[in-house]
Amino acid sequence: MALSSDAAAKAAFESKTRALADEVAELKDLAEAFERWHQDMIDLTTSNRALHSKGEDLMTVARSLIMVSLNAAIEAARAGEAARGFVVVAAEVRSLALKAQELAGDLRAGLHKSNLLTATTFQDIQAGGKLMMAAVSGLGSSVNRLRSRED
Repeated sequence: MALSSDAAAKAAFESKTRALADEVAELKDLAEAFERWHQDMIDLTTSNRALHSKGEDLMTVARSLIMVSLNAAIEAARAGEAARGFVVVAAEVRSLALKAQELAGDLRAGLHKSNLLTATTFQDIQAGGKLMMAAVSGLGSSVNRLRSRED
């Protein structure tokens, strides 16, 4: 027996309503992913702050090593011929301290670049999440209006 045109229209309407409801559910899942990404970005920002602190500590240690190596070289020079070997060691310590200072500077620059990227990504995720939530809310309202018309 063939469905009447009213029954066919109602079946088509129900099918479209179910499809919209399924899309809303998928968008809600995506919105939850945005929320997870948002939390991940907060964690990444916190981690970057901790790395900045450690980088500053490394820079402080490198500066201190440079000063110690200079003092050691001065004392070795005062000691004369007997401390020639110590002069070489002091020079090597200074060289290593300068390399550590350079690496700390590179780390600082890399972290600043990472901070900028993190900040812009964080803002994009926040904006995308808000757009997604607005879309989910709008579609949910549309589905509810359609369902209320159906009844």
